[in-house]
Amino acid sequence: MVISMRQIRIIQVGFGSMGIEIFKILRKNKKFKIVGVVDSDKSKIGKDIGIISFNKKIGLKIVKKINEIKSKTDIVLQTTTSNINDAYTQIFEIAKMQAPIISTCEELVYPQGKNKKIAKKINNLAIKYKIGILGVGVNPGFLMDSMVLMLTGLCNKIDNITVTRVVNLAKRRKALQKKMCVGCKIMEFKKIKGNVGHVGLKESAMMISNSLNIKLKMTSKINPIISKNQIKSNGIVVPRGRISGIKHSLVAMRKGSKFLRMQLYMYVGAKEYDLVNIKGEPPVYFKTKGVNGDKATVALLTNYIPIILKANPGLFTVNKLPMPIFAAKFKT
Repeated sequence: MVISMRQIRIIQVGFGSMGIEIFKILRKNKKFKIVGVVDSDKSKIGKDIGIISFNKKIGLKIVKKINEIKSKTDIVLQTTTSNINDAYTQIFEIAKMQAPIISTCEELVYPQGKNKKIAKKINNLAIKYKIGILGVGVNPGFLMDSMVLMLTGLCNKIDNITVTRVVNLAKRRKALQKKMCVGCKIMEFKKIKGNVGHVGLKESAMMISNSLNIKLKMTSKINPIISKNQIKSNGIVVPRGRISGIKHSLVAMRKGSKFLRMQLYMYVGAKEYDLVNIKGEPPVYFKTKGVNGDKATVALLTNYIPIILKANPGLFTVNKLPMPIFAAKFKT
């Protein structure tokens, strides 16, 4: 797709906490123009997005369905769900706009296993409407997979890989805190255990193993982190004995030996960092002081826009496209 020097016209599907942050960032950038916003929340439909975002009208109201938007668009940003089946239901309608789609759906970042069939249907939609579709995110999508693969490029031989991410939930959106059972009792966690935790750790592991052409046998588990003392952080209080977050771990074996170990800690009061430790020749050790996932996800969405606008029709994964960079000058 060739875009002239005019503004890039964008439709946002989903106007929760993430959608609002994306809108605020895009609005500050003269390269972009929001031409429509879609959300299923009845309390938001018909309201001015400026009022919801910063209590000031801008003349653009939220609609329930994307076909209500009559403006032409160059790209659609979907920020609604982690579930690929739910994402497909929306993408089926979004694709009719005949504009590329970038989604934050975690299962869409690297659809494997049970998600292969639905991914094929999404790919067929993309080809039918001649658009590129891409699932992006910080995790999955970058810190625990794409960045790991990039670092393996420094190695001639790899014995094993350890990837760790630690997130302070007190700094993250309330929806994520609720999903990670912050403040819940242990019995409450046991009742809903199958519906909590992070979506995407297995997708990250599969992206790494498939890209390295290594077959791995994977096991994972999610455990609650119980506060030993009362925790106060960023206005959040977690009483002693309550859940402050979760630990999600995955181990991948190759021929009886541990090749990949992934650990995700998300709890209130955590000291944040990201770590990739590759034992091999040469060994690689990389550690950050923590990356804010919400803000970085917004950045990835905008920095992937020029990439997906140039892409051929089809469903892409991030390891099959050029690496995103800060799109300061934004050329297409």
